Amino acid sequence: YRNDYDVWVYSPKVDTSAPKGVMVTDSFSAEATQKHLASGGKVFLLPKLDQLPYSIKGGFQTDFWSPMFTAAAERRGLPTPPGTLGILCDPNTPALADFPTEFHSNWQWWHLVKNSRPIILDETPDDYRPTVQVIDNFVRNHKLGLIAETKVGKGKMLICAIDLLGHQDKPEARQLLHSLLTYLDSAAVAPKAEFGCRTTQQ
Repeated sequence: YRNDYDVWVYSPKVDTSAPKGVMVTDSFSAEATQKHLASGGKVFLLPKLDQLPYSIKGGFQTDFWSPMFTAAAERRGLPTPPGTLGILCDPNTPALADFPTEFHSNWQWWHLVKNSRPIILDETPDDYRPTVQVIDNFVRNHKLGLIAETKVGKGKMLICAIDLLGHQDKPEARQLLHSLLTYLDSAAVAPKAEFGCRTTQQ
């Protein structure tokens, strides 16, 4: 027998400063955010997790296959799992160019997903897919976005429902933040869909 272990190695120092012309904010409804978008600017929205009412709890582990386990936890007063089934993404998307990943969950996503609140995107167009999607269980079947982008009038906005700023002690959080900011500083940002009010006004 032979064991194989994956190791993710990140630079101890990466640039996580906001590029010129990119506004980093935790509020979509703030006047400054609205003005920046109205002028055609780019916004990186990092909402506080407790200010995402239209979302669910994040969790790395996959859901149990039977609701019996959830009912058993509830009877014992124990926390129930979020009921999700990992992530789904295009590893070749420009937004993740500096954050190597497969199309599915792996251990570099552990702290990121654990400290997140995937946003419910059920009101987006049927063919819309977030940059990083969280797979929901078959009971709820929500379309869940961990990282998503949208047009807002003339502006462009990238939303990340991970507490990246609160976990900069984690190298994977710094690296993902760097990758997303680098993407926003490029000409590749070209969202086609525009979200409804309930989705964006968190």
